[in-house]
Amino acid sequence: MPLVINTNVQSLNSQRQLVKSGADMSKAMERLSSGMRINKAADDAAGLAIANRMTSQIRGLNQAVRNANDGVSMIQTAEGGLNEITNMLQRMRELSIQSANGIYSDADRGTLNAEVQQLKSEVQRIADTTSFNGQSLLDGSLGNVLLQIGSETNQTIGVNIAEISNEKLGVAATAGASSYSQTDLTTSLNGLGTGDLTINGIAIDAAKSADDTASSHNKTSSALSIAAAINAKTDLSGVEATVGQTTLGGTAMTVGAVSTTLSINGVSFGTLNMVATDDLAAKRAETVNIINAKSDLTGVTAVDSGSDNGGITLVAADGRNIAVSAGTAAAADNFGISFGQADGTVEVTTGAVSLRSVTGADIVVGQGATGNAEDAGFSVGTYSGTQAQVSSDLNDSTTAMASGDVKINGVIIGASLASYDTASSASNDSSAISKAAAINLVSDQTGVTAEVRENVATNTGTQVFAGAAVSGTINGVSITGFTSTAGAANAALNRQAMVDAVNAISGQTGVRAVDTGENGTANGGGVILIADDGRNIVTNFTNGEEGGVLSGAQTFTGEFTLVSDKEIVVERGTTANIANSGLKVGTYGNAEDGQSIANVDISTAAGAQAAIKGLDNAIDSINSVRADLGAVNNRLDFAVASLQNTSENTSAARSRIQDADFAAETAALSRAQVLQQASTAMLAQANAQPQQVLSLLQ
Repeated sequence: MPLVINTNVQSLNSQRQLVKSGADMSKAMERLSSGMRINKAADDAAGLAIANRMTSQIRGLNQAVRNANDGVSMIQTAEGGLNEITNMLQRMRELSIQSANGIYSDADRGTLNAEVQQLKSEVQRIADTTSFNGQSLLDGSLGNVLLQIGSETNQTIGVNIAEISNEKLGVAATAGASSYSQTDLTTSLNGLGTGDLTINGIAIDAAKSADDTASSHNKTSSALSIAAAINAKTDLSGVEATVGQTTLGGTAMTVGAVSTTLSINGVSFGTLNMVATDDLAAKRAETVNIINAKSDLTGVTAVDSGSDNGGITLVAADGRNIAVSAGTAAAADNFGISFGQADGTVEVTTGAVSLRSVTGADIVVGQGATGNAEDAGFSVGTYSGTQAQVSSDLNDSTTAMASGDVKINGVIIGASLASYDTASSASNDSSAISKAAAINLVSDQTGVTAEVRENVATNTGTQVFAGAAVSGTINGVSITGFTSTAGAANAALNRQAMVDAVNAISGQTGVRAVDTGENGTANGGGVILIADDGRNIVTNFTNGEEGGVLSGAQTFTGEFTLVSDKEIVVERGTTANIANSGLKVGTYGNAEDGQSIANVDISTAAGAQAAIKGLDNAIDSINSVRADLGAVNNRLDFAVASLQNTSENTSAARSRIQDADFAAETAALSRAQVLQQASTAMLAQANAQPQQVLSLLQ
């Protein structure tokens, strides 16, 4: 190897080795001082990315544990309030049983009742004031609380606490009562179509004939298919539909020399014959036997009403449609079988569908996109989730209800009188107001209250655009006439002129107008008229179609809703004219009886007996809520354990990637230190090596 002085290769090599050992010593010192194997991306780019993802997961899991524990705290707070409410309900039940004992005087019961009333107030106070982190837990305002119990999106558990109040507790099956029933589908056999109906904001799909394997006619309009369509969305709407029996009430019988063929649900019964000397009771019994002989084929049972006026009632217990065809329609009436169609045609009667809130929350029935909720037999509105309710269907009837037309919970309802309705201008005795008043006169006996709904008149004709003078009256008050503007492009302008004319006299008529925003057709649109208090709407327009309403004399009656804390049984009265009441024979609501805690009064023995059942229902409801909360509490406990286990294992995995191995790093530091010292010494030696050349120059 030559001796040179310009390039000291050994020095350069020693310098490089010194720098390398210095870098190794720095890295080892950095890892030992931080405890981390990866301190910057250059240390391990892939490892850094993996470790950061794991850090996100671990921190998310740890927060989820805290979230779940917060959820447990919330549940325990609610459960504590419910526990105290349960204790008070038990005490109230104890006092009710004591008060029901016949040995006590009215004064004694008054003393017992005083404690009950105080306990009722305390139950309501606890329900109103039990809260967690500023949120009320038991008053129904909480809704569905989603607890984030995972480290990723939508890893949640829902907690839903039903409303606890004196009004809600105690009624039949509070946690899901049969609450709203449509009463009559016979007026519309269009069936339930897509976009016709929403329940709690959820659109209900069209009814399918495949869902009704029992009916012989009009399957898509049957209660069975409509209920199936509603139940397909129960998970979203929180509402279940149940099907009641289908009932076709009989009609008044008359004796005569008549005959007619008869078929029910496609099954022929041959010819029914009657002579002028027949005994009607005997003929009725004979006809019932004929029909019931083929009940296994038709699914329909005939029931003798026991009176000539009542005739024969046809019942399909499974809710299938009842399709009746008579060769001679008039003769069918002679036999007590209700049939209102032409000779040889088929008349179809459908059953009723009851909606049940599975949580006890209100049920909101709304129009779908097509606005044809009536095709499913439902009236738009908000209905209690804890009471039996059924709406009337008066179909703009101008016939008054006579005494004996209808029976509710075993009580005959009296006549609807004009004096009951001081708001309507005409047909007062047939209005929803007067019929509801007649029902409410005996509500203390039936336990049922009738509530009048707003009267919405779809006073719509096919809108024309000829340009003509429009005039008319509403409830006897003349509108200010106007002349419409010709041309379809002016349809909205003309409807607005009609709305303005109607609303200008609303203070006198009790009727307001609303523009639907669509041209009037036979199926809807145009201008609708609304009486908020349910009074009759009586119109008589000239050229009304120019403004989106019907011309000529029209009377629109409203509807009412029956409401009860117990089941509602609607029966035919002593006449054959139940249709005048707008109600349909049937049983609505839950068969279980009871009363709300708000109505508990044990100052009488009878009140104490009634209170016992209501309190039993209330305790059962609280037990159900507490059981659900306990289940969620246990679920959260397991979730916490699982989250902690996952966090532990993920932390261990991250440690193997990210944390420094002190044994290895200490060894690396020692090696680097020794190499550093050696490199320094060798660099000194290498730097001294060129001095050897000087000896050659001496």
